Amino acid sequence: MRISVLFDLFKLTLIFGGIWAVFTFIPFSFDSPELQLSLDKEEKLGEMIVKELVFEDKSVIVVSNPELDSAMNIISKKLIQQLGTTNYEYKIIVIENEMINAFTLPGGNIFVYTGLIKFSEHPEELAAVLAHEIGHVEKRHVVSKLIKELGLSIMLSVLTGGDNVLTREIGRTALASDFDRKQEEEADMFALELLEKSKINPKIMATFFRRLNDKLGNYNESLELLMSHPHNNSRIKSALEYKTQKDFKSEKLNLNWELVQKSIQ
Repeated sequence: MRISVLFDLFKLTLIFGGIWAVFTFIPFSFDSPELQLSLDKEEKLGEMIVKELVFEDKSVIVVSNPELDSAMNIISKKLIQQLGTTNYEYKIIVIENEMINAFTLPGGNIFVYTGLIKFSEHPEELAAVLAHEIGHVEKRHVVSKLIKELGLSIMLSVLTGGDNVLTREIGRTALASDFDRKQEEEADMFALELLEKSKINPKIMATFFRRLNDKLGNYNESLELLMSHPHNNSRIKSALEYKTQKDFKSEKLNLNWELVQKSIQ
């Protein structure tokens, strides 16, 4: 019996030793082409997840009215036009939820909570958040995160088999798991550059996060290095230090923001 146990331990040691050797000595990245979904598969996966998590879930309320729809179209169009060439057809969907949040699902699907719209003092603040989410899309962070969490084979099996339960779980994983620090920093820098191209002052991002800090309260800065993603203070600093071109001039979004906010009360 003891020999059997020792042999099993030896086998486990070999297995985990082999895994360690692969990850240590072979260049590996979740951004590697062989570990990525093609764009058309990502779009299909996004459609399936949105259908399961949003349109077939009676507890999720999609908000739409003329004032809101027009505002979201104006803001998103201003940003997306400055992307130049993009492989995505963006869809911005507003959901009734008092949380100050927005999130991204595969295929260019961006969701905005009504709580974020109500919290944003100006449309430019919402534009800053949307620019950040667009950064996650363009950098393919959502797909990379899902592959890291679940594995490519699981996502491919959903695309070929259409399992509703598994599709729902993939969507929940996308919502529950955070982007890592590097991805958040990349999305922030992408957002700052996109805001400048869109003639929106990038420092509006600092304004937004300062107000968010005031609402959420203070935190212990000594814990920053332990966090998986940068804290708002780091993001404020990055936004304030971002240098625009010398000839940069911002243009205000021509929106009656108060009317937009009233439309979702």
